[in-house]
Amino acid sequence: MTETMTEKMKKDWRNASAVLLILSIILALVWSYYSSEWWSVAIGLLAVYFFIGSITHGEYVELVDLLRIREREQEAPYESSQIA
Repeated sequence: MTETMTEKMKKDWRNASAVLLILSIILALVWSYYSSEWWSVAIGLLAVYFFIGSITHGEYVELVDLLRIREREQEAPYESSQIA
């Protein structure tokens, strides 16, 4: 089965979201270890930034999926709701 370009992009966005989430967790752990140092504030801010980025990327992917489903239902409303 060949994947369409949108399916590949969706996987890339989900992978990016997972990487950002893991990175934010690692940065938060580093920040908590070095919390007494003044420069650890930058690490904490980066952790928060990447955490928010991972959430927004994940929500964007889900929103795009939902919009595609709604478009398909509007194009053929009776085909998707028929019970076999």
